[in-house]
Amino acid sequence: MKLFTAHTMAAAAAALAFAIPAAHASEAKDAAAGKPLAQADACFTCHAVAGAKIGPSFTDIAKKYAGKSEDAAEKAIEAEIKDGVKGTMMTAHPSISAGDLDKISDWILSLRK
Repeated sequence: MKLFTAHTMAAAAAALAFAIPAAHASEAKDAAAGKPLAQADACFTCHAVAGAKIGPSFTDIAKKYAGKSEDAAEKAIEAEIKDGVKGTMMTAHPSISAGDLDKISDWILSLRK
C-alpha cells in the first residue's frame, strides 16, 4: 500500500499553498486592527505614527525592537503599555484587554517592516 501517491502529494501541496497566504493575511488583518484600538485608547494623544510628540513615534518604538524576535518584541511592547515605563511620562494602562494589547503591539511592529 502506497502511503503517498502523486495525487495525495499534489493535494497536500495545494492545501499548504493556500494555508500560508491565509495565515499572513490573518496576521495583517490583526495588525491593521491595532491602529483603531490605539486611537480609541488615546495612544495618539502622546504618540504619532511618525515624528515624536510627547512620546516617541510608533515607528521609532517598532525600530527599537528590530533585533528581537517577534514574540519577544510583542511581549515587551505589551508590558510597556500595560505597566507603563518608569522614568518617563508613559503611564500604565492596565484596563486594556490582552487581546487588544496583542493587536496594538502587532500593529506597532508592522511599522518596522
